[in-house]
Amino acid sequence: MITINKAFGQDPVEFNDETAADRVGARIRTIRNARGLSLAELGEKVGLNADRMQKYENGARKPKTDMLKKIAEALGVSTLALADPVTTSYIGAMYAMFELEHNFNMKIEPTDENHVPGLCLTVDFKDSLYEYMKDWYDVYAQMKSDLEVANSEEEKAEIINAYHNWEWTYPQGIVDKTEKSLEKARLKRKIAELQERYDQLDQNDSDIE
Repeated sequence: MITINKAFGQDPVEFNDETAADRVGARIRTIRNARGLSLAELGEKVGLNADRMQKYENGARKPKTDMLKKIAEALGVSTLALADPVTTSYIGAMYAMFELEHNFNMKIEPTDENHVPGLCLTVDFKDSLYEYMKDWYDVYAQMKSDLEVANSEEEKAEIINAYHNWEWTYPQGIVDKTEKSLEKARLKRKIAELQERYDQLDQNDSDIE
């Protein structure tokens, strides 16, 4: 179940900040191992000892930008391959999609919808990310459907604004929907229990008569 403003019991922004060093360290370790370098060898290339490099990889310390550039150069990769993706450029967006590929098994697939060549990103329905993306798609599809039958520009603007508000407050909309579904299920069970009790009393009345 998706919960609001929490990631492992924390505010998601705080969680992201506190785990940034872990993510950078994991990327350094993965690429260092792929390059066949020891901690000492990588440290020597950037002027650090193995202990400091290990602290970077373990997330105990986060390298500053200048050091991250040195490490990237020593590993023969872009600095963006080590840092958290920032989607303010095409290159940054590409690294964000690489992260989705590695962390969530997202795949890139060709499409030919309406005979227009294109590419799409897909995720296996067994992956946890599918649940999140399916909720997003449902809201997006509903927004597109509502726009097609909107009677005025003002109504269209309200529909688009509602969709953006869903994005801006995410995942509150999903939480509200989930809580509503749970409440409906609870009430349905209660109604069934009351109906069963009513039928029992009605049967007792019939027996008395």
